[in-house]
Amino acid sequence: MFSRIRGWLDERLDVEGALALLDRNLRKRLPSHVNWLFTIGAVLTALLILQALTGVLLMVYYKPSAAAAHASVESIAYDITAGWFVRGLHNWGSHLIVLLACLHMLRVFLYGGYKKPRELNWVVGVLLLAVIVGFGFTGYLLPWDQVSYWGTVVATEALASIPVLGPFISEFMMGAAEVSDATLGRFYVLHVILLPAALAVLMGLHLFLIRYQGISPLSRTDEPEPGPEQLAAAGGKPFFPNHTLVDLAACYIVVGLLVTLALLAPPGLGEPADPLTTPPGIKPEWYLLPAYQLLKYVPEAVGVQAPPLFLLALILLPFLLDRSPERHPARRPRVLAAAGLVLVIILALGLLGHFADTRRTIMGKTYQFDILGRPAQVAPADEVSG
Repeated sequence: MFSRIRGWLDERLDVEGALALLDRNLRKRLPSHVNWLFTIGAVLTALLILQALTGVLLMVYYKPSAAAAHASVESIAYDITAGWFVRGLHNWGSHLIVLLACLHMLRVFLYGGYKKPRELNWVVGVLLLAVIVGFGFTGYLLPWDQVSYWGTVVATEALASIPVLGPFISEFMMGAAEVSDATLGRFYVLHVILLPAALAVLMGLHLFLIRYQGISPLSRTDEPEPGPEQLAAAGGKPFFPNHTLVDLAACYIVVGLLVTLALLAPPGLGEPADPLTTPPGIKPEWYLLPAYQLLKYVPEAVGVQAPPLFLLALILLPFLLDRSPERHPARRPRVLAAAGLVLVIILALGLLGHFADTRRTIMGKTYQFDILGRPAQVAPADEVSG
């Protein structure tokens, strides 16, 4: 029976040919330098699939309106069976996805994977990073609690400071003169329809280009890339089953970490959004902290343009900023040093943003950090009165 069905399909769809093509593609040899760092892409794919599944489950109970959003999230967290766990997977999954997406791009940068002939796949990867951050930004408002509401107010007000187009962009995102029910509706549509569609298209193109072009070698771009025989002679292993097992092991470890975080540290839920009461210490998610902190040191109209200009610089990297034929990290010291400096600045801004406007006890001494992140030791009397 099975053979007859397969024969019927093969007459119409050339199943045998498709399977043979798939087998040849999966058994492509990989360069010998491929290691555990090259599993991040597979882990990201697994997390994105899990994120979609948990998102669909949350959509069943979530109500995207200012009057009911907070209560529906509260019901998911406390009334629906295992709702707290699904929400925890979705919440922690978003953080891990942003972190791994950044690490994935750093790995591609380190090994020169953005160079000819893979410039298009690099551009697709940068756009994927923008979409992933967009998921985090739009999903941040959906619980409709005080922190998410006022965090969105701060972000949209910052956008309004962009010359010429800023007010229009801000009002278009909010759907009104201020963050309201219309804003929640627009963010929800972006989060569950438009961004997933963009993600699916970009992910499909990204994976196709990876399998079509293969993993970039460490040779110069003006030299012929090694063929299957050369890769085999250099110790390169086939993608399947050798590297596939490594990918699966990495996925198992990270998904295990995700489940552990969801079980031991379920996300909280603040008080319902109150447009008339501004809570203290409003800050965005950690991956937006560097941009948020930058606004405190430069004019707002300049600071809000830093993230899109940074993405533009990444897109232009293989075309204008690094046209050297070298891929090997050891032969690109200046480019890696410049990238390291940029990374240090971003991390420093994030760290300053984390400590800014907080009081911390460090090695038995209490410090008050101002909005710029500068510490000032608190005297005992001030500490008691504070």
